[in-house]
Amino acid sequence: MARNYKELQAKMNPADVAENRQRVREELQRMALDELRSAKQLTQADMAELLDVPQSSISRIEQRTDMYLSTLRNYVQAMGGVLQIQAVFPEGGAVVINRFGDYEEQPYIVVVRTERNDAFQLQARPFQHQGGALSTRPVKWSGVVKAMKALHLAESQITAIRNNLQQTQEVEIGGRAGQRVFQIPDLVAAGFEPVAVV
Repeated sequence: MARNYKELQAKMNPADVAENRQRVREELQRMALDELRSAKQLTQADMAELLDVPQSSISRIEQRTDMYLSTLRNYVQAMGGVLQIQAVFPEGGAVVINRFGDYEEQPYIVVVRTERNDAFQLQARPFQHQGGALSTRPVKWSGVVKAMKALHLAESQITAIRNNLQQTQEVEIGGRAGQRVFQIPDLVAAGFEPVAVV
């Protein structure tokens, strides 16, 4: 006859229960994002719905080794957690770092540029603030559409942008009155990365 885990745990030595809990905590601390999501019994589709992004964005976030803190914070918050950054020193002691400025909340305007060989690139520039530029890799039009859908642009806007690109090399899709500006988490979910300074 199968026995309830809680019944078995109630009969365990309290020291063993405490040791098991500590091992679980340590194991959770070593998990990659996809393992942590699985441990929370969430699928990529669940996370995409919680973060209101395409499922492909979740896959991209989980595979990245370098990301914005705001992206990681939103991911952890969607699972019900709180992101904390700690500085741990060799002589002992740790300090929680919680001031990163409001860079991540600053708005960006986005332009689509026509490149060579039927390629396009989306670029994000800071809108009335200091900050680094972001861009996508050069992509075919289908990649532009995918990125703009991740930015929640309507089909009619995407069509208008495509039509405008037939007449000019660059079209702005955010930043002017009546148009949308974009935040870092949206841009990262759409495949934007920091532009390397040469």
